[in-house]
Amino acid sequence: MKEKKIEGYWYSDYEPQYPMPIPNVLTEEEARSIYELILEKQKTAKVVHYKGWSTSRITGEHLGSTEFQTEEWIWPVDFAKHYVLENRVSPSVEFLEYLIS
Repeated sequence: MKEKKIEGYWYSDYEPQYPMPIPNVLTEEEARSIYELILEKQKTAKVVHYKGWSTSRITGEHLGSTEFQTEEWIWPVDFAKHYVLENRVSPSVEFLEYLIS
């Protein structure tokens, strides 16, 4: 089984292998367009629920405890709205390519 790629998981003391999110990289228009592309992928993705919640690496607020999974990718439920749309964090180039494929 091919290992899935991970997007939207961020650095913490417990997971130092992930990057830090950088807010305000995207314009509002870019963020809206990418948000809509992610929503389209989420329509057919598997939804997996976990106990507990994640914490925003930007605002510190509590976020969701669900992730989306496709055959290729995994990303958290709060990635599209909180990080991309509201905080204008840019996804990786590889994930962007996946979104438009």
